[in-house]
Amino acid sequence: MTSVFSSVDAAYVENLERQFRADPSSVDWSWQVLFRAVEEAGASRQRDSSVAALIRERAHLIARASNPLNFSPNGNTARDLIGFRGSGPINLAEVERSLEQVYTGTLSVESAHIDDYGLREWVRQAFEGGRQTIEPQNRLRAFEMLIRAEEFERFLSIKHPTKKRFGAEGVEAALPLLDRILHRAAMAGVREVVIGSMHRGRLNIMTNVLGMPLPAMFALLKGRHPLPDAPRSQTADVPYHLGLSNDLVFGNASVRVTLMPNPSHLEAVNATVLGRTRATQDAAGDRSAVLGIILHTDASVVAQGVVAETVQLSGVDGFTTEGTIHIIVNNQIGFTTDQHEARTSRHCTGPWKAIDAMIVHVSADDVDAVLDAADKATAWRQTWKRDAVIDLVGYRRNGHNELDEPRFTQPRLYEHIDRHPDVSSIYAGQLIADGVIDQDAVAALRENAKTAFHDAYEAADRYELEDLQADSREKAGTRSGTDIGRITWLLEQLALIPEHMEPHPKVHRLVKQRLDAVRTGANWALGEALAIGSLLLDGINVRLTGQDVERGAFSHRHFAIHDIRSGARHVTLANLPDSLGRFHLFNSPLSEYAVLGFEYGYSVENSQTLVIWEAQFGDFANGAQIVLDQFIASGEAKWGLRSGLVILLPHGLEGQGPEHSSARPERILQVAAEGNIRIAQPSTPVNYFWLLREQAAFDAPVPLIILSPKTLLRLPAAVSAITEFAGDTRFQPVIASPVRSARAYLLCSGKIAYELEAELAARGLADVAVVRLEQIYPFPDAELRQAFHSCRGARFAWVQEEPGNAGLWSYLDRRLETVLRQAGAQHPTVVAFTRPESPSPAGSFYNDNGNDQAALIRRAVDWAQVGTRSNRAKP
Repeated sequence: MTSVFSSVDAAYVENLERQFRADPSSVDWSWQVLFRAVEEAGASRQRDSSVAALIRERAHLIARASNPLNFSPNGNTARDLIGFRGSGPINLAEVERSLEQVYTGTLSVESAHIDDYGLREWVRQAFEGGRQTIEPQNRLRAFEMLIRAEEFERFLSIKHPTKKRFGAEGVEAALPLLDRILHRAAMAGVREVVIGSMHRGRLNIMTNVLGMPLPAMFALLKGRHPLPDAPRSQTADVPYHLGLSNDLVFGNASVRVTLMPNPSHLEAVNATVLGRTRATQDAAGDRSAVLGIILHTDASVVAQGVVAETVQLSGVDGFTTEGTIHIIVNNQIGFTTDQHEARTSRHCTGPWKAIDAMIVHVSADDVDAVLDAADKATAWRQTWKRDAVIDLVGYRRNGHNELDEPRFTQPRLYEHIDRHPDVSSIYAGQLIADGVIDQDAVAALRENAKTAFHDAYEAADRYELEDLQADSREKAGTRSGTDIGRITWLLEQLALIPEHMEPHPKVHRLVKQRLDAVRTGANWALGEALAIGSLLLDGINVRLTGQDVERGAFSHRHFAIHDIRSGARHVTLANLPDSLGRFHLFNSPLSEYAVLGFEYGYSVENSQTLVIWEAQFGDFANGAQIVLDQFIASGEAKWGLRSGLVILLPHGLEGQGPEHSSARPERILQVAAEGNIRIAQPSTPVNYFWLLREQAAFDAPVPLIILSPKTLLRLPAAVSAITEFAGDTRFQPVIASPVRSARAYLLCSGKIAYELEAELAARGLADVAVVRLEQIYPFPDAELRQAFHSCRGARFAWVQEEPGNAGLWSYLDRRLETVLRQAGAQHPTVVAFTRPESPSPAGSFYNDNGNDQAALIRRAVDWAQVGTRSNRAKP
């Protein structure tokens, strides 16, 4: 059809439109009608588009998914929540009814924060394509799980009314949600799943989803020790902290599931889950076949800082697991804390907005929506290799634990909860109405569950518990010794620069100087490189991570060479010819808590890899104190988890201030007991070399914490002859001066030994011995007795640069005296030379530090020379 406007000149029409916009009366009335119609049509399209965008981006704020109880403590209306600023009611009829159903129902999604258009479009199509139909058999499976979940909690409330169990009442839908994710993941090719969970509903999940035998659970609740092969003195842990491993079968697919144990420290388990997941992925060689799942609660997930740290690991090359599925069991309350007291953000899912994660909100009362959310989250992770978050919004029918009364502080909320039906009743009504099940079958399911729990409880006393996390993995191991030919070959390789690389001139010189070690001796960084290289040749994988570890925070390592023209990166140790092991070298984000937790989880899973984490300064390790205390120091005692993790903590007072001086060894020693960890402060590159090789050789290693040096990295005296790196030499826990009949012994640890030896040499005191304590814990009493075998008439002093209330002195005092008595010393009392006690670990002024250190050395050597006694050095 030919338009009447087809013959009208476009320039003429544009000119008329400009006149109309300036003065509508200046054009003929017929053109006025036309231009007004065009304006109204454009405004209408814009208005429709704005409302559609408003729904897609903001409707999650008013969706029933976020408020299944329909409870508004502050009286906020939908208009208030959605941020609507227009007059009159919100007229959702202006847009497609399907958008209202998709975005304001019991299943909603947040996607406006996602920067990538393709990801947003995937979300739009996944949700606007309509709610998927859940097959009857899958609905029945979910319903049966709900029945078992409810009856499990009811059974425990009768049998153990005074035990804390942190029941699932109000969020029972978490069980079919997790089960559905595992099912869908198995169907998508996932073969291993690592799970971290909070306390809420954990016992229920362990038995009714993850397949823990009911008699085993009830035996634990009756007080049986969870580690049957451990000595009775081993502390173990409460049932709702324990983990387990099991194989689950879904149709023709099976999946290995590992639930990580965790402490009560909220969200602390998160990074360990990711580390264990990554280790499993690295071993499998397929990231998509191994999935991490973490369950949170609403109050903790938005308040604990480690969540934000862990979220930022998700896309970093050395730490990514290519997508974790997060389930937030949203009780809409903390212990006794309301939502407005617990956070500033509208939702508790805010941390994931930073990484383009898909965030789904779903009502725990709509089980079909919960199953749909599980499918969409799993598909998102498998498709896009990104985090998916499911905010399962329910309630908490009881208090924080079963002994708590929530009506003291939330009386109005619990009026609503008391009137609210159980989710199984709601779902039973739907299934009966749909002809999926009848009332008799519902009753039979309940009776079957009750009978199963009763029978299992009776059988618990006769049940033989097995280690829930039995570790059948074998450690590769390596011989401690090596040969000079291999060391020389490694030196040659470490001094090579690929022809296509043009590094910075200083880096070029440092790399080439490595070959000079044959003549001059190896420094600290080279000793470390030789240890790692020799382990790789032995078939041991090595993973080294931390802040700035590629270059080294002190610019000493330079394991990665960077081309100054192209930026290309080359890691020699990762490209050694004929290497049987793999070297993984990664700078980490500026995080201690999450990264150390990650490396602990990695080391627990992958005993074939020597895992090393380095703090930028040892002082900063206290940012990960929870990981050190709750996992590294006590993980084996509580849960039977073994780790050979190596932790490097740069330590030493050098006038750099109170935050760049001390790894706080006194604190680490407080948690050292029963051989749970190993603490060392090697003072030579070769002893560090043998220490690392020895750690890799242990069949059952414990975490190794090394107080690593700073001054010694470049101290000319702190080098080791290349010949010392060969043979069957082992790490020396004690190094003593070769003095036959010493009349005084100066005991110390770390870099201060070099200063003491220099002062003794300057004074010509050949009959004073310096004894370096290279291993601090376990205390090397046998080696010390050997060092003191000819000490009968000698006197002894301990010298440390740390304040008297810090460092090693308070730990060593009585232990040294005991060893000296055993060695037959006539004067077993040990004099201590330290800096004055201080609330701060170190001073802030370089010159003052140098003067204090010199005074400390002088007083200690004065004592050794003339026999004066002093309890401490004074500047």
